[in-house]
Amino acid sequence: MSISSPHFQFVNEEDLNTCVNCGLCLPHCPTYRVTGEDIYSPRGRINLIRSVKHGDMELTKEVVNSLDTCIQCMGCEPACPSGVQYHNIISPVKTEIHQRRYWRDIPLRFGLYVVSHLPLLRLLTRIISVFQVLKAVPKRLQIPRVPFRRQQLLNYPHLSREKEVILFTGCVMDAWYRNVHEDTITLLNALGYSVVISGDEYGCCGALHEHAGFTKTAEKIQGNIPRSTDNATIIVNSAGCSASLKKTFKDSHEVLDINEFLYRHISDLHKLLIHRKEKVIIQEPCHLRHVQGISLEVTELLGIAFDVVQLDDDGLCCGAGGSFSFSQPEMANAVRGRKIAEITRVIESISPDSVRYVSSANPGCLSFLSSSAINIEIQHPVTLLKQSLR
Repeated sequence: MSISSPHFQFVNEEDLNTCVNCGLCLPHCPTYRVTGEDIYSPRGRINLIRSVKHGDMELTKEVVNSLDTCIQCMGCEPACPSGVQYHNIISPVKTEIHQRRYWRDIPLRFGLYVVSHLPLLRLLTRIISVFQVLKAVPKRLQIPRVPFRRQQLLNYPHLSREKEVILFTGCVMDAWYRNVHEDTITLLNALGYSVVISGDEYGCCGALHEHAGFTKTAEKIQGNIPRSTDNATIIVNSAGCSASLKKTFKDSHEVLDINEFLYRHISDLHKLLIHRKEKVIIQEPCHLRHVQGISLEVTELLGIAFDVVQLDDDGLCCGAGGSFSFSQPEMANAVRGRKIAEITRVIESISPDSVRYVSSANPGCLSFLSSSAINIEIQHPVTLLKQSLR
């Protein structure tokens, strides 16, 4: 077939042809579950991309909307019997879409500029903390309660020179969930590890930019991250960041999500943690479960200290999706509504008073779920494990 379209030429034809239109991805796609329309499914989006690429269809507003409302949760990939590499298809498409509508993306570009410039992010966080005290920050803005003063990360740097790791602190995680860094350090120290803080030297990992389609900016950020000469393992407590950093450091460092790392020491944690006889629901971040294949690990870790309750939605996305909840709020809220309904159903099926926590290992999920109307404490797994230390 002759190609006459200028669009989507960076999408590999072989990747498109791997899809056999079987539809087994449909139940695992959050936007299809919300709309019931095929153009909001991986199969439908692949067909649209192919048609536009071959010049059989114009790149209309409707087509752009269908493609841009993909959350990139990658729940379709583990479900696909043909092994479609959907991320290789949708990533260049997202990049091209955002390159073609620069002015419309100005608010999103500004937000991502802030998170990648840490002094500016910290200044904005202080301003936000003042407005939070005045109760002038709407809950729907998805910003957790942040302190005015930036807490210092306490650490025992020479606990063990043989057991030293680097904690990647990042941007939003460090500004808004610094307490999770503190809890991570406490757990690592309890396991005998000394911790080096990545801090401003490493800065932002570029995951949010890459996910939003700003590929060149992401590559620039990732290229500026130093590759140290030692072989210390890099520990990351944000699921989206750990998925991105595993690609960034693939040739130089071992990168482990904190849940992945702690699972390697589960026998030690059995001795360090007490069982609290409280119930916790696990909400699995997409970039932890679908992209990194980490699922059982979180369940078993939290199972040491809690009675774990599973959701019956096969890890369906909560709607946060990096910056997706800001750029596509209507679709994101609809997807979150299904997640909240499932959490509520599970709580009511047990007992409204028996479930104490919902736990999620990604800051986007924590913020987005916390900004909903759900009335339950939402915490990072690391925080719950730290609170359970003997």
